Amino acid sequence: MIIYCRFEKELEEYYEFRDLWEINKINQAKKFILSNPEYAAIRSIFADFDDTRDSIKRISDSKYVEPFQYLTDKFKSSLFDEIRQLELIFAKYIRIHYRMKFISINDFLKKNEPRLNRQLRDLDDVRFVINTLDTLKENFVLIDHTIDPLEEVYNLFKRYSIDIPLEEHMAIEMLRSAHERLLKRAKQVTHDLVNVQQSFLDRLLIDNKTNLISDAGTGKTETTKDMARTLGKYCIVQNCSDQFDYRGLGKTFKGLAISGCWGCFDEFNRINLPVLSVAAQQIHCLLQAKRERRKEFIFTDSDKVILNDTFAIIITMNPGYAGRQELPENLKINFRSVAMMVPDRQIIMRVKLASGGFLDNINLAQKFFVLYKCCEDQLSKQVHYDYGLRNITAVLRTLGSVKRVRTKDPEDTIVMRVLRDMNMSKLIDEDEQLFLSLLEDLFPGIKLDKEKYDDLQKAIKKKVDEEGLINYNDWNLKIIQLYETQRVRHGIMILGPSGAGKTKACQVLMGALTNLGTHTRDYRMNPKSITASQMFGILDVATNDWTDGIFSTLWRRTLKAYEISTKSGIQESWWIILDGPVDAIWIENLNSVLDDNKLLTLANGDRIPMAPNVKLIFEVHNIDNASPATVSRCGMIFMSSTVLPWRPICQAWINKQIKPIGSYIFEILEKHFDELYKLLITKCLPKMKVYECNYIKQIIDLLDGLLNKDIEYTKVYLERLTIFSLMWSMGALLELNDRTKLEQYFINRGDCDIPKNIIQGDSLFDYLVNDDGQWEHWSTRVELWEYPKNEKIEFASILVPNIDNVRITYLVNILSKQEKAVLLIGEPGTAKTVIITSYLKHYDSEQHLTRIINFSSITTSNFIQKTIENFVDKRVANTFGPSFGRKMTIFIDDINMPIINSWGDQEANEILRQLIEQKGFYSLIKPGDFLSIIDLQFLAAMCHPGGGRNDISERLKRHFFILNCTLPSNNAVDHIFSSVAKYFCNERNFSNNIINIVEKSISATRILWQTIKGKFLPTPAKFHYIFNLRDLSRIWEGILQIDSEQCQNDIEQYLQLWKHECTRVLADRLILNTEKEWFRKEQFKIAKQTFGDIYKIPIQEEAEVYYANFLREELEVTDEMGDDIDLADLVPKVYEPISSWDTLRTKLLTSMTKMNEEIRGSNMDLVFFKDAMIHLLRISRVINMPKGHLLLVGVGGSGKQSLTKLASYIAGSATILNDMRATE
Repeated sequence: MIIYCRFEKELEEYYEFRDLWEINKINQAKKFILSNPEYAAIRSIFADFDDTRDSIKRISDSKYVEPFQYLTDKFKSSLFDEIRQLELIFAKYIRIHYRMKFISINDFLKKNEPRLNRQLRDLDDVRFVINTLDTLKENFVLIDHTIDPLEEVYNLFKRYSIDIPLEEHMAIEMLRSAHERLLKRAKQVTHDLVNVQQSFLDRLLIDNKTNLISDAGTGKTETTKDMARTLGKYCIVQNCSDQFDYRGLGKTFKGLAISGCWGCFDEFNRINLPVLSVAAQQIHCLLQAKRERRKEFIFTDSDKVILNDTFAIIITMNPGYAGRQELPENLKINFRSVAMMVPDRQIIMRVKLASGGFLDNINLAQKFFVLYKCCEDQLSKQVHYDYGLRNITAVLRTLGSVKRVRTKDPEDTIVMRVLRDMNMSKLIDEDEQLFLSLLEDLFPGIKLDKEKYDDLQKAIKKKVDEEGLINYNDWNLKIIQLYETQRVRHGIMILGPSGAGKTKACQVLMGALTNLGTHTRDYRMNPKSITASQMFGILDVATNDWTDGIFSTLWRRTLKAYEISTKSGIQESWWIILDGPVDAIWIENLNSVLDDNKLLTLANGDRIPMAPNVKLIFEVHNIDNASPATVSRCGMIFMSSTVLPWRPICQAWINKQIKPIGSYIFEILEKHFDELYKLLITKCLPKMKVYECNYIKQIIDLLDGLLNKDIEYTKVYLERLTIFSLMWSMGALLELNDRTKLEQYFINRGDCDIPKNIIQGDSLFDYLVNDDGQWEHWSTRVELWEYPKNEKIEFASILVPNIDNVRITYLVNILSKQEKAVLLIGEPGTAKTVIITSYLKHYDSEQHLTRIINFSSITTSNFIQKTIENFVDKRVANTFGPSFGRKMTIFIDDINMPIINSWGDQEANEILRQLIEQKGFYSLIKPGDFLSIIDLQFLAAMCHPGGGRNDISERLKRHFFILNCTLPSNNAVDHIFSSVAKYFCNERNFSNNIINIVEKSISATRILWQTIKGKFLPTPAKFHYIFNLRDLSRIWEGILQIDSEQCQNDIEQYLQLWKHECTRVLADRLILNTEKEWFRKEQFKIAKQTFGDIYKIPIQEEAEVYYANFLREELEVTDEMGDDIDLADLVPKVYEPISSWDTLRTKLLTSMTKMNEEIRGSNMDLVFFKDAMIHLLRISRVINMPKGHLLLVGVGGSGKQSLTKLASYIAGSATILNDMRATE
């Protein structure tokens, strides 16, 4: 037992070799290879094998364990065999591993060597070789780090006597030389490419042949500037516009040629085509001198120019955008076009994030990229959405600044917050939730809190309270978004529907910033109320003098203000607010201002920098006409109608009222407004589209006029006034059938204090609340009409009081007392103009002046401004008003008539909106001076929009209380014409029989008019089939031309006249004989139903009687008539039937002969057949009536012009021919 213990202890020194038998050598080798060992690890493992051999060699050849001796030579030999076997197994698998690397590198070298030997014949060859070099560059380090270990491993095998085939050894030795040969070739190709690049550079830039073409935001301008900076050249960026002329461009080209600078002409294809054509000649002149290597040359304007041949001209274009021209061919050949592709945004994001200090820039850049890609694909397609390079740059710039401030916040939280804050402001309501869900999916588990601006919020609340507004949460959020946007952007667009609080948001934020110490002021102007030359300036062609425009003058003023504030140490900020519709013309002139250049480039070559404390803000309804180039340059704040619903608007007004009164009114509105508005938009058809804010504003305006501080109101009284205001604001734009739906709403509720026992045929709209708080029928306020005997008025100006015009006048009076603007809309003939002109007559001219302006399709903003300036006198400094301190009401008729330009705007109405909003406009004589116009009020009228008639802008509608003048009821129509007819019949001593027939014919005329109006509707071929109340007026105006002498108490003669006038007014516009036949039958039927058997006039056309007022012979001049007799009075104008066609023909021939004798150059020779005489009678009838306007529709050669000239001569009128043919 003792001996056994001794042997066991002796053998312990051999335990270290036990693994040589026990381990699985193959598995151990595979495990080592799977770790992808470097050469150092391989060398280490073989060194371990050598150490094991040394340990085996140190074992003694024999050992003594008393009383025994044992030998170890066989044991040592066995250990050597095991270690060699392990060594060979490891070498086998290491060789297999490195052989795969060898094969991969060898194939790579063999594949790319012939690619580098490709000849550089064209641009495709260059691209191919450059791609190969890029591949070599990417793999160079990997190959170099692989070849060295490969050689070392094979040398290691050789040292340890591991057999390797000779071919494999030779291939390994040749691998290094093949790699070096490929690198040498790559250097040679790179040198060749440098030469080629220099050649391209010479051809593209030095020879002035660069035309960069691509969409907005692809880096055309920045690439040009960066290349110029790299080559050490000064680059002048010029923002081109349609105001550029060839003289200004020529001066710029000469300057570039003399100085050797580079010129980058941004948006070159915005220049007008004639100017581009001349520019092509100027550029060709420069290029020709360059190619001929002249030292000096003669320019196109005969000036001698010393040439510096290092100049370059680069133009950039956005093809296909609105307001762009196609370059002429003689200009294209001078430039080499280069298409700019959209860059890899993810790389840009990663680099900018890394430069901003973000460690996890790879992951964050990927999330950033994926978010914007999802936004482009999944969010709705809105014009103001932009996820391009400029937006990305702004976000990355903000991320860097936030990272420097919030150093302790996690990086993903910072990125998520900035992405949310800088994109939420521009989203419409429907896209907000989808965007937030995308953001949460990309940044899971992160809950963001809202940024708190405690000092700013306090300042905003203070300013809101001063303005008497409500700090509504959603609206307050938009103010904060505006604040955040203006911190990182110098160009901002605030867009949204009218009444969303855009203007007030700007004003409140400016006031809040001022309270915080930064004095913020604004210049507000409407770019569409002036022309482009009035906005930016104009170059006098004759004297070459430049006159600044309004915007450029304000721009220079901000620079001076910045210099003054910098010297004085005052913190000051200026906002230039461009409040007007956007188009692709004027706003594109500001592209160089809105991008990183921040330069206002003018047509005269001036380059005015932007002051650091200036922000350019666009306040618009929409940007449908803006190009992507403009959208990408601006920060967007979208304010939807939900940002400012009706409740905060109403609550702001309620707060100004006596508390019990305001609270009860708001309670009633809370009960009814939402349901009424839902009824309006779902079941009614308002004649004009307006927003929710317009309706609540109209309610407030009415209540302001109805409430009196001296009256103690009961709840019943207040409820009636509120219901009355709801009716005439929510129902103001409805027709009679839709107003019935509103009335039915109040009736069905059962808890509303409305008139009881409404008479059948009447409605709730036929009642008003009187001064005692009781419901009163409008009929009690209708006065009896009496013809004004002390003045002579035209028939068309007669206004017979009825319920319709009395209540419209009542409402206009309530609103006018508050100096509110009122707009009357309605079908033609609904007495809109007559109502307002009659109302204006109530003003005392000593206290209140009135003026009338008629708009037409040729009305311009310049005309309106000059007209308003003529109406007012100077009071103090730049303040103007009506003379002698009076007030003035201006009535604008047909306010929707100004032409709508190609961008969908009415420029004439834009200056009107500016005048109403800002109480003035900018002087055209002294640009930059604002003229305040005070004590003006506006009334307006227009037809219903649609059917070829224009609408006015939503932003202009907001300033008007809009009332729809409905067609009067049948009883009202009969009352109007009955009152007029009775007066004229009594004045002219008609018999009672005639008066009775006249009264019957009133309803018969109306029925006939209504029948034909419903039967014959306008079509493109029958566009003149339009019947309105004016037709009824024309019929009665024609009937009342006759005196009792011509009637002679003959009922049949009156009925003949009635038939004639109805036919002239209603049937003369019919084209087809079948239509005329239908009319005669319908007229006969209605006449029989009305007059009975006394109507015996035959229905046949041949029996029709015609009337004229020129049949009497001319009176002889006598001494008793005096010297001041008017020759026109010598011809008695008696409206009477013609006796025979022969008599009429003789009269017409006589008149034609006299006309040829009296009018020089007249050589009319007409044949008066029956149809020609009938046409002349029709024309003559209209011409002889006051305000008789005639539209003759017919084929050429039918005698329209000749018969009109003769009829005008017979009527004693001169004829002036205007050629209205369209001109290009």
